[in-house]
Amino acid sequence: MPWQVQTAVQALQSTLLEKGHEVTLGIHCHNDCGMAVANSIMGVQSGVGLVQGTINGIGERTGNADLCSIVPSLALKCQTTLSCRSQLDQMTSLSRYVDEILNRTPNHAAPYVGSSAFAHKGGLHVAAMKRSSASYQHPDPADVGNECRVLISELSGRQNIMAKVEAIGVDPDVASDRALAILHRVKQLEAQGYTFEGAEASVDLMILHASRGYCPPFRVLDYSANVYGTNLDSASRFLYDPEDDEKVCNPLLGPTARATVKVRTIETSVNDHDDDDDDHLSADPFVEKLEVADGSGPVDALANALRRALVPAHPSLQAVELVDYKVRILDPEAATGASTRVLIEFRNTASETTWTTVSVDTNVISASLNALIDGFEFALLDYAENDNVLCEI
Repeated sequence: MPWQVQTAVQALQSTLLEKGHEVTLGIHCHNDCGMAVANSIMGVQSGVGLVQGTINGIGERTGNADLCSIVPSLALKCQTTLSCRSQLDQMTSLSRYVDEILNRTPNHAAPYVGSSAFAHKGGLHVAAMKRSSASYQHPDPADVGNECRVLISELSGRQNIMAKVEAIGVDPDVASDRALAILHRVKQLEAQGYTFEGAEASVDLMILHASRGYCPPFRVLDYSANVYGTNLDSASRFLYDPEDDEKVCNPLLGPTARATVKVRTIETSVNDHDDDDDDHLSADPFVEKLEVADGSGPVDALANALRRALVPAHPSLQAVELVDYKVRILDPEAATGASTRVLIEFRNTASETTWTTVSVDTNVISASLNALIDGFEFALLDYAENDNVLCEI
């Protein structure tokens, strides 16, 4: 416990001084009691000059003392002189870099460096933040390389919407008259099972679609997805090689679904034209494309077909990959007729940015496709905002 650390450090210092030894004490804590950070800070306050720990608290058993919490607390709360103080604003990027190397999912709730460390969703909170950021934030997020996030939920108020409007670069005067309508829409969707706290890309798109002048880069006209195959293997069945009763046969692996997607998007040649050369513009710069693709399941097949239809006009989508796919049953008592919520996380491998979209439907395939559409559209926001020709789609 922290008070025990204080007693031990002070006793050791007294003993060393009595014997004429001047040494720098160090402390190395583990998190077995959830006290590693507190014990380390107490050690420094008691006179310890060296703290051992790990990035993100990685370590045996329950982990080591987390330097991503210790260092900011010492620098910003305790005013301790640190040799690394000038690099404190790299703490968040360091934390996420280590997680990326280890292929770990970052702890969004981590103090200082988590993506939710400076997130606000209550309407009263956001309104207060507009007046004084210190009212609900203990340090400036920029001090540790993080950023403030305004979340949209059933607890949101008009200020939440306007904060998001400003964050995504929409003219507040254009969106202000629709803020209440957007907020009402959010509350309606959350009543149906949507949750936007982890799917901010969907909120950004909702605001953009409600704003005058926004032009989507493409539109999906229709789709179909079919599952096929002869793999009827399950955990309850054993398949044996007829030549060897002891050898288990693995089922055939390969595509098990095929999807067709029809989209309307800008013609490839128009996307590549010189702004000063009107001869390249046809009377109708849009084209309808029908693409078919296989996949390891219907959602994978839909993603492949949608990508195949869009990449010729939007080659930047080649850098977009799906990194997580989550499905949750919202009303299990409805059995097979239950509504499902789909969350899909995307990553741009070129910029290393990530975003998440959400959709709800009684048809898990429809919910998945809508989340996919939002994800690809969000990846093309810069293009969509800068190309007015897409307003006709």
